[in-house]
Amino acid sequence: MKYWRKYHPTIGADDPRYHQVSLIYSVLLIMLIYFGLIGLLNITLFDAADIAVFDFSGFLLAAAIYFYVSRGGNFKVAGWVVTATLIFVLLAFIHVAEGRNYSLLWVTILPPIAFFLLGPKAGSWVTGSVFAYCSWFLYQLLGQGLPGNLSLGAFFNFIEVATAQIFIFRYYERSRRRAYEQLQKTSVTDPLTGIFNRLHLDNTLKTLLAASKRDSHSTSVLLLDVDHFKRINDEYGHIVGDKVLVAIAHIMKEETRDGDLVGRWGGEEFLIICPKTDAQQAEHIANRIVMKLNNETLLEDISVTVSIGVATSRASEKEYTAEKLLQTADKNLYQAKADGRNTVVAGFTDVAFDSAQNRI
Repeated sequence: MKYWRKYHPTIGADDPRYHQVSLIYSVLLIMLIYFGLIGLLNITLFDAADIAVFDFSGFLLAAAIYFYVSRGGNFKVAGWVVTATLIFVLLAFIHVAEGRNYSLLWVTILPPIAFFLLGPKAGSWVTGSVFAYCSWFLYQLLGQGLPGNLSLGAFFNFIEVATAQIFIFRYYERSRRRAYEQLQKTSVTDPLTGIFNRLHLDNTLKTLLAASKRDSHSTSVLLLDVDHFKRINDEYGHIVGDKVLVAIAHIMKEETRDGDLVGRWGGEEFLIICPKTDAQQAEHIANRIVMKLNNETLLEDISVTVSIGVATSRASEKEYTAEKLLQTADKNLYQAKADGRNTVVAGFTDVAFDSAQNRI
């Protein structure tokens, strides 16, 4: 576990903020160590009290930001403040050193941090502005004829390297974010139907039930099974069977509400999670899906029916779990199969569940 997780236990590795928060804390710790040590060295070893003032200023700013973030501060604000603090210290050091001893090289640490914390667009503007200012500052030094390694060639080298870094890190950050978004989508999506997968449904249901206990509202689930799906695979082949599943998933998306979560539970089974939905509302959604499939041909001459088991948690019931809710839906689905299929059976979580029973 990362050292900062004790401050933010709710941010898991699948949270988009995870790596940004990790970088913020890492940069702050590095700044605290670096500014503290370099400040002491500038006072004791180099007798450079003027530079030490900026080092200790950076130390105090980093400490203040660390305190703010560790107490639950806004990470977006923290990212901007960290970047601004880094820019302040870098530019202050460059000014005090008057560009000597290759002090301008330190500004090259800015792009990876700015792009990662602020994003490609803001990172480009911030980094470009700082590099433009440093270029102007370097040009002014050349005009003053200061001694050292400063030359027109050094000026153009800085411009070229700064421009290359902006384009490289902008491209990298965009590619990284696209890859992360695609990975996030893949991790929660069923590859065949494009709806949610079982893992995401499982995790979401647990979260919703915890919220419903706090807010005292009902949560409903619809467990749907395609009737006689094996016959479709045997008669038309598995490729056509897959197309049927995709078509059913599309209909379920059409017949559910915006806040409902539709996913594939496994094989020819689907699960729909309906937050803040009572038993009557959930049964109405289930019947609408059954009627839609009864009135529609999915592929050419192929029509299918489904059986649906509906389970609803009572708002007053505090001890129910996701497993109990799903077991009730499974029990009701078994009953729908036993009643002749192509029907809906609904009930609450107090329905007994016999795991030894087999579906028809």
